[in-house]
Amino acid sequence: AALTQPQLINLTISSFNITIGSGTPMYGILLEPNSTYVTMVNGPGLLYVLANSSIVIKIQGKDLLINGYAFVSIGVGEREVNIINNHNYSAYVFYMYQHNQSGGIPYTHNPIGLADYGIALYYGEPLLTYSYTTNEALGVVAIRSLRAFDLGNGCGVNVSDDYVDIQLNAIMRAGGGYYLLQDVAMLNGTGLTIIDNVWNMTSQNATLRGIYGLGTTGSFNGEQYYAYSEYVGSFKPPINLTLAIAVSGHESTHVGFGYSAGNGLVWFDNVTIASVGEPRLIVNGSGYVKLGIPIDLELVITGPVCGVTALIKSANVSLTLLRSVNGSLYPVPYAWGIGTLTGETVANATASPTSGVTVDVSSGVYEYPGPVYYYVPLLITTINGSRSLMVPRGYVLKLTLGEPLVNGRLMVKPVGYVVNGTLTVHVNNSSLVINGPTIIKEAYDVLYRVTLIGVKGNETPTVQWYPMRYVIRLSEPRYMGPLAFNGYLINNRTLVSAPSINVTINGPLTIKVLWGSVINVYALTALYVVPPIISLVIVIVNLLTINGLLKGRGDMQRG
Repeated sequence: AALTQPQLINLTISSFNITIGSGTPMYGILLEPNSTYVTMVNGPGLLYVLANSSIVIKIQGKDLLINGYAFVSIGVGEREVNIINNHNYSAYVFYMYQHNQSGGIPYTHNPIGLADYGIALYYGEPLLTYSYTTNEALGVVAIRSLRAFDLGNGCGVNVSDDYVDIQLNAIMRAGGGYYLLQDVAMLNGTGLTIIDNVWNMTSQNATLRGIYGLGTTGSFNGEQYYAYSEYVGSFKPPINLTLAIAVSGHESTHVGFGYSAGNGLVWFDNVTIASVGEPRLIVNGSGYVKLGIPIDLELVITGPVCGVTALIKSANVSLTLLRSVNGSLYPVPYAWGIGTLTGETVANATASPTSGVTVDVSSGVYEYPGPVYYYVPLLITTINGSRSLMVPRGYVLKLTLGEPLVNGRLMVKPVGYVVNGTLTVHVNNSSLVINGPTIIKEAYDVLYRVTLIGVKGNETPTVQWYPMRYVIRLSEPRYMGPLAFNGYLINNRTLVSAPSINVTINGPLTIKVLWGSVINVYALTALYVVPPIISLVIVIVNLLTINGLLKGRGDMQRG
């Protein structure tokens, strides 16, 4: 199978437990075969469940069969929730409970939008993780309306203010270190301010050294950070907004923070971190930085500053998260609806997928934690090995048959492809459009080497290949010129004397045709069959002749 497009991503099967969300958490758990996971919740509320196989949710004696995902309503009071895997194989489950708190600050709150954690779960597939790096990430935002109400105080924001953030958050790897980069559009009813932040996430007590830009360093909750802000102008929806982060450099790292508020992209701050090595933005589903923070990429709507939560009063916002691949922009492969990289959150907001590329954020009591995916899994198994990949929807895969693989006396010959267990493709150089999870297995014949020696008297070995249980017909003449057929010697063990036989292929064979001299055969026949008769005639004739001669000679002597 030919894989040529640049945005392919390798997948790894995983099974570890996961927690995402910087406000109300969503948990990912592995359920062993025929096992039950128990959790307690306080109702009323809504339980979101996503699984890769059918599971059973048991609440107050009632069993609910879940295929894929579901929202389960929880009644008033404390409830025991049993998540049951009745299969003889493992299941992976994400669940998130959202408490419907009446009055006061809403219980459910998270950064809302798109977050690529390098973690994917599809129905019928195991938990899949992946990683990739890029030198640029973009968040494209269409704001048709957005109104907020701040629920806390901090860093110049007061309760009842209307500030809200749109953040592009990325993890950068440079040398052996990891940094959190934040490109932030801070909005309120009147204005737009652009902010950037840099945090060293390498270790618990990591600091920022040798960092230069338009901003300054500071400290928040004991953590050192770099920040710069710039007032852009008034904020009047509808407005199209773009946030951008780009990295470059070798010995030192250069980070560009950019934005566009309807016009061209402006790189408003260029930050250098000296002597830390070549940088890349990274997503890694199997890794974490300090404090268990995931290595992900996010575009989210969230509270304004200093951990403040904002209540979304109304919203009509579209978000698209892109990454650069070889100079071209592509959507992130697989995203979730809640973020983790920021301490600020929003309540009364939810992200609804409109496609595998974009989500619409609106006001709503319950959050949709995802997934939102543009890529789908593709598993290809050939005689040369297997590849687990993610490819964009609509990816065109060219199916080409590989060359036969010969290993000693065994040949594996590709003859076609089986797609999702049913469709068989035998045409070489055919194309297949991938629109959903796809398993492709190369169909092949296993052939065994059959070596023939002495066929029709030719002692030069000839090699032919046949599949298992194939029947070959061998037929030789009894006599061929001066030669006589003496039998077939199969694998130097079995001698078959019949000149015409059928041989069933059950493995490699060496068949030698045995030939003998016709003269020898005639000699044997003359010795044991003909000579007694012929010899008797000759003896009689000879005796008569000899007697006659002797008699004549005697008579002559006597006379």
